[in-house]
Amino acid sequence: MPFKQDNPRDTLIMRIAAGITTALLLLTVVISFQFNLAHDGVWFFRAALFLVLGLILFWRLCLHIPQSWLRTLIAVAGVELAALFATGRLVSFYYQGESFNQEFLFHFNRDTFGFALSAFPGLLALTFGFLVLIAVAAYFSVFRLQSILMRDKTFWVLPALLFVWVVDPDISGMVQYSMRNANTASTMELASIDWEGTGLKREALYKSINEISAGKNVVMLYLESVEQMYTDDSVYPGLTPYLTALRDEALVFENIFETSGTNFTVAGILSSQCGTPLIFSTGPGGPAGNDILKNGFMQEANCFGDILDAAGYEQIFMGGASTRFAGKGVFLSDHGYDEVNGLEELYPFVDDPDYFNNWGLFDDSLFGIAAQKFDEVAASTDRPFNFTVLTVDTHPPDGQISRSCTPYDLIDNQMIHSVHCADQMVERFITHLKQSPAWDNTVVMIMSDHLHMRNSGMEFYPPDYERKLLVYMLNAGSAGVIETPGTHMDLAPTLLSLMGVRHEQVFLAGDDLLAPATNTRVFDPSNTSRLAAIRYLNMNLLSRIESGLCEADPLYSIERSDAARYEVEVEGNRLSPWRVRVAGKEIDLSRRGRVLPTESIGETYALLSLVTTEGKVGLTFPVLLELLPYQLLANRENSFLLLTPRAPIADMQNIPEYQGMGLLFGNLIDGLQVLGENLDIEQGFSADTDCEELVDMARDYDVGDVDNLLGSICIDPDFEGFALDEDLGRLRLNSVTYGASRFKADLRRNNEGWYSVIGLEEIGPIKPEGNCDAFYGNQEILIPAAMNGNEQVSIVLRKVPGVPLTFELDNVIPLVP
Repeated sequence: MPFKQDNPRDTLIMRIAAGITTALLLLTVVISFQFNLAHDGVWFFRAALFLVLGLILFWRLCLHIPQSWLRTLIAVAGVELAALFATGRLVSFYYQGESFNQEFLFHFNRDTFGFALSAFPGLLALTFGFLVLIAVAAYFSVFRLQSILMRDKTFWVLPALLFVWVVDPDISGMVQYSMRNANTASTMELASIDWEGTGLKREALYKSINEISAGKNVVMLYLESVEQMYTDDSVYPGLTPYLTALRDEALVFENIFETSGTNFTVAGILSSQCGTPLIFSTGPGGPAGNDILKNGFMQEANCFGDILDAAGYEQIFMGGASTRFAGKGVFLSDHGYDEVNGLEELYPFVDDPDYFNNWGLFDDSLFGIAAQKFDEVAASTDRPFNFTVLTVDTHPPDGQISRSCTPYDLIDNQMIHSVHCADQMVERFITHLKQSPAWDNTVVMIMSDHLHMRNSGMEFYPPDYERKLLVYMLNAGSAGVIETPGTHMDLAPTLLSLMGVRHEQVFLAGDDLLAPATNTRVFDPSNTSRLAAIRYLNMNLLSRIESGLCEADPLYSIERSDAARYEVEVEGNRLSPWRVRVAGKEIDLSRRGRVLPTESIGETYALLSLVTTEGKVGLTFPVLLELLPYQLLANRENSFLLLTPRAPIADMQNIPEYQGMGLLFGNLIDGLQVLGENLDIEQGFSADTDCEELVDMARDYDVGDVDNLLGSICIDPDFEGFALDEDLGRLRLNSVTYGASRFKADLRRNNEGWYSVIGLEEIGPIKPEGNCDAFYGNQEILIPAAMNGNEQVSIVLRKVPGVPLTFELDNVIPLVP
């Protein structure tokens, strides 16, 4: 290290301090490599070389800073940044045996740090001590350093310092990953997705929630990291005697594999319930973990819990860890779970206030509380139920052992003992369930949430063993082994089938493994085109990430796609695809899975985008012009962007004058404002505006008694054809629009006070002037005009979850003459 210094003592101190700084940073590389599962000596050499060269060049650069205080501050700050990078990488290796990756970035957020602070105070104290020590060493490395002027022979320091970043394998890897994602984000579009070749299903982008019928109850046990290998007696004799014996009475799915985006707990739960892996873009191509947990993820997906919620299930989740960790509680609450119970909720029910592990409740405490809760839920016969439990004792890297367990007698290793303990916990819980009167009507799924990450028991793993998920289904109607290969994504459609739940929902990357057609599918979950398409769909259509009104310029655009080679056929015509973007997100211009020509917007369809009170653009979908007033009423709790000619909504309240095709923003209470008119769909257009004003309007929206607006959509009411007799409990509807058809319906009130359809007759397609039809959608029937005795009224009927064609009288609104 070149410097000008006459005091040999200071020189010696600085050289020793510089050596200590370098040694401490290199120590993180050595320890990381010891925990490594994926890298060879080349990784070690590059990581070490980066730190050494980086420090030398950084110190050389500090020589050219004349102010002593500034030179010291920059030197300490720079070394601390390197130390933070090195310790973060070490943490990643310690927990998963791999360097920085998507899983690490997903968990890299404030909530995770807060959890670690309470769960691992000793480890954090050690990390803090390391950072303090290296800061002190960095200070003494330069504390008496004399600056020198930049000379021609040292001009190379700056470019060399920039270039040295490519030496580190992880930094260069993350940059390449982010650049690939950014390139995908800029070039990928719906028109470029090869749906058949990737094995993905476009229909999964649409929520099918009407007429869902309940089936059996379900209990789901997610076993933390307990994979199929542990149940193999040839590898671990007697390690899991109960799970091994359970194969004889279970439907065993023998070939379920872990894939990208399913290999940590939240990802395993999401992928097994939503039929798509949790893969997303980071860096320039997308958000990091903080953004995802702040804005949510996969909100637009129709998942297992959403289907059961529409079918009327009571849904309970119980886990020993905090539900705040990695956004688990937010995800479950967003997708139909009525109760989400974790460490904070279950803490008061633990008898011993000191009996907790680093992750939360021990599994024997969890299962004890879960057994009592299950009995309460099962005792109620009002609703079917989904009871979900997530264990934690087998969490890597070392596992935890509940004190009620007996250890494994063949291998003395804490992780192996924790797996043996998990088997005992499952046996006690399943035995308890079998004693319940609800048992015969309950399907039980036992599955790994994911394969084990790096852990202290890996030295006892057999070499070259093909690792698979453990998946058992009990009370599935039959027992046996299913050889069909599958992934997490196939489990929701398969489980729904075994439960007997009737639904029409399609899952993006998942199939019913018991369906005959599944045996002939192309099974290649690692296909790069497939993963790129899933990443794009997850981010742009199934999540509300990066979709704020003010986060894109222009706000709204329709342009011809560059992917001309992906022409689509619509009603016999070959059409080049168009790209429709709203607030930066691409919109799937299709209806019920059928691609629509862009020219149909304004001719037969309007385009409706729902906007939350936070100014975030949610679902965007085409609406038949004849049904547009009804759809606006059906989505009356939202503000919205609306692309439509004026004629279909001209008779509604608060509709401004405009010419041709108009882009509107507003709501049904405060009215709409015109953002653009005379827009040319066939040529394409873009529109922008003062988005902050729009955000303020969305935030100020007060829904109020918006049902009063229902009568305003009826031009020529046919009161005699729509009659409610509350005394007799009868409702007659001469014309109800549902989908693309019209029906005549008679409803009778039952003992519950609900109105059930007792007569249904299809009477034809939608009337062109059909403003006075009743309308069934969004789980409700809207009736603009009817007679209630001698009174003219509007009526809202709300669908009763899980009961086919049965509705509750939600609101009866007198019409003002």
